Amino acid sequence: MKTLTEGQLTFTFSDTWEVNKYDESHFFRNHIDKCQGSKAVDILALSALGLFLIEIKDIRGHEIEYKQHISKGELLIDFTQKVRDTIQGLYAAYRCQVEELAPFYNYLYANSKYSTLARSERKITVILFLEENRPFKTLKSFKEIRSRFKIKMRNQLKYLNVRCDIYNK
Repeated sequence: MKTLTEGQLTFTFSDTWEVNKYDESHFFRNHIDKCQGSKAVDILALSALGLFLIEIKDIRGHEIEYKQHISKGELLIDFTQKVRDTIQGLYAAYRCQVEELAPFYNYLYANSKYSTLARSERKITVILFLEENRPFKTLKSFKEIRSRFKIKMRNQLKYLNVRCDIYNK
């Protein structure tokens, strides 16, 4: 099993998955991050199920503050910029043939052992993992905000032909 830790949260993946803490990768830190304003998702994960771009927000103890960020659209803007910049960063890694990111950019831009589908048909899923003290499903207001946020997220990222979802524990 492969384990990645982001703040106080731990994520476990099967050994059959390729995983990378993209925002901490050598290539991102030393090249992409030097581009003013560039952003990145936390985790890249790849399996036969597709490519997953995962952004993690642990808002435990800050739910009220983040509720305002969500309803004002600030969290959506930040998240969609991270997705966009990550895909652009993977293209740059492909052009530079950066080995640590090869499984991910090959899935997007070249031949991949993870998929025999045409590149345009390969599944890409973007996930916002929003951890909070109270599950969204128990709070009507958060559930409504989450639903609206998910629709806006899909609309913002429609041009990338990606699936979008929001999770928590």
